Amino acid sequence: MTTSDSITNSSPASSLVSLTTVCSLLFSLALLLVAIFVSRHLLPRSAPREHLLLHTWHLFDFLIHTVFEGSFLYHSFFSYSTLRPASPSGDYPHPASLITSSKAAFLGYANRRYGAAHSVSPTAVLWQEYARADSRWGNTDTNIISIELLTVLIAGPLAFYICYLLQRQLLPSQDESSNTTTSADSARSSNSNNNNNAAKLWFLITILATGEIYGGFMTFAPEWMSGNTSLCTDNWMYLWLYLVFFNGIWVVMPGWCLWIAWGKLKEAFNPRTENGEFKRKKVR
Repeated sequence: MTTSDSITNSSPASSLVSLTTVCSLLFSLALLLVAIFVSRHLLPRSAPREHLLLHTWHLFDFLIHTVFEGSFLYHSFFSYSTLRPASPSGDYPHPASLITSSKAAFLGYANRRYGAAHSVSPTAVLWQEYARADSRWGNTDTNIISIELLTVLIAGPLAFYICYLLQRQLLPSQDESSNTTTSADSARSSNSNNNNNAAKLWFLITILATGEIYGGFMTFAPEWMSGNTSLCTDNWMYLWLYLVFFNGIWVVMPGWCLWIAWGKLKEAFNPRTENGEFKRKKVR
């Protein structure tokens, strides 16, 4: 728990690319490298490239949601500054921040202001840097916090479970190659389990990818309809790097996952024949 009287998030244009900017970018790159290394270590060398990319993406997704966005939720609920009571003489320098009964109080504390902007911890400083591009992430925007609760508590663990299912999907082939005396009954049972795991995998990938795209829309749609009052659109780095590039990743990659899942769904309803063509199957 951190209290402070005031936190300033603005910086002069001359110090646009600061040490915090470099550290935040390096930290994101480090998580990506961890996801790549772990995926290559856990999956066999014979794993298809598509399989490897899916595993790497979902592991990276899990790390970002848990480490980065988990710290955002922590600061949203536990980092705050306490406001001073209104002065009878009216000489308080920031009248808009005074305790007033007419404003809704986050978590019921009218004399507190929560968020990363009210902390000096390393993770809070990273969010203060991103808040220069979108000020809602430095304070307590209830729309953002609501989305992040679902992201951290549901999307993050779901991405990790998808990684587990992707690994499981490769295990049967390894078992079969090492055991040539498998009976027909056990083979049918193995195929049934494989099909169930595959169905679960692509169902969950579809749900997660849809949720990622929906969450991105609900993050920015309120701003688009209200004049982008919280977004910094007049600075190239904040606009194109922080807002467009980093958020665009969570549109492009989930969109690609949905495309792959759509192909798997077509194969399930239209199995391929021996010559590789789709065999049409009536659905009753």
